[in-house]
Amino acid sequence: KSLGRNHVIKLESERLNLVPLQAKHLSLAVDNYGEMQSELGLSVSNTILDDEMKYAMKVRLQKVSEDNKNYLWLTNWAIVLKEENRIIGIIMIKGCPNENGEVIVGYGIEEMYRKRGYATEALQGLKKWIFENPKAIYIIADTEKDNIESHKVLRNVGAIKYKEDDELIWWRIENK
Repeated sequence: KSLGRNHVIKLESERLNLVPLQAKHLSLAVDNYGEMQSELGLSVSNTILDDEMKYAMKVRLQKVSEDNKNYLWLTNWAIVLKEENRIIGIIMIKGCPNENGEVIVGYGIEEMYRKRGYATEALQGLKKWIFENPKAIYIIADTEKDNIESHKVLRNVGAIKYKEDDELIWWRIENK
């Protein structure tokens, strides 16, 4: 069936909606983050993206522009808290499953919303969606060694450590 032009795919969990940002949203996020939120019908809270997030939006925009039909696998997904209808974080997929069946993810929750289980809930929802693809065998994430909160999130969704160096720990969730 055909979807309306403004139809936005989203994943829904108990408290969150995960909304994949299309190329136009990524582009708008870089230029005017507040306007992007309005465009998505969300409450505008934070209108300034920090440099790291702006860079992440630009990288995702480039990837999506190069391969728009797979944009769901290449974009940032806005983590929207339903009760406030606002973006409280971003979770990203960094590409389709590779030849080893690995899908790399990253995420961040705004500071004032941390330690409430939102990252776990978002990752759990995305994990379910990713593993609907038969080519996806593992989800991979890396964290800085001192990011204890992120280690908890990954353990909560069934990730195990499989590699580390001086700065990072790599985690893997297996599709069982």
